[in-house]
Amino acid sequence: MAEFLLELLGEEIPARMQKDAAENLEKLFIAGLASANLSHEAAEAHVTPRRLTLHVTGLPTVQPDVVEERKGPKVGSPEGALKGFLKGAGLDSLDQAEQRDTGRGLFW
Repeated sequence: MAEFLLELLGEEIPARMQKDAAENLEKLFIAGLASANLSHEAAEAHVTPRRLTLHVTGLPTVQPDVVEERKGPKVGSPEGALKGFLKGAGLDSLDQAEQRDTGRGLFW
């Protein structure tokens, strides 16, 4: 597990804004981790008049693998539709795709 420390230096942060700034930094960073599918154990934000810090512990060293499936054109579709699907999916040929019966026919 890895740790992450972010320290932002800046102009004087008014006292009335310090607590909100620390809470917002932590909330936004944790939301970013969640959108990147990264877990963490703990996060702590700290603030002084000229510094805003965030310490995150328990980060994975690599992002987990993601499986993405795309529904392609119907089997037997025109060649243009197949080429467009392959290009959009980042595939070189139909050998890299599989056929599935969706109940409405066979699709790539």
